[in-house]
Amino acid sequence: MLEPERLTPTTLLVDDLGVSSLDRFELLMDLEEEFKIEMDETDLVTVRTVGDLTAYIKARIAA
Repeated sequence: MLEPERLTPTTLLVDDLGVSSLDRFELLMDLEEEFKIEMDETDLVTVRTVGDLTAYIKARIAA
């Protein structure tokens, strides 16, 4: 299990966390529900790190 304190903005979703394409889809669904936002799956291609994901979510919330 991953300890939350080990996550940093530069943590890579695929290389460091082992996020697969199925994991990415499930994450997208969970984040949409949690934050009441709509996320475009094609946008997530550019999301490589925890920091990228955080910035993307903040931008969607602000939109």
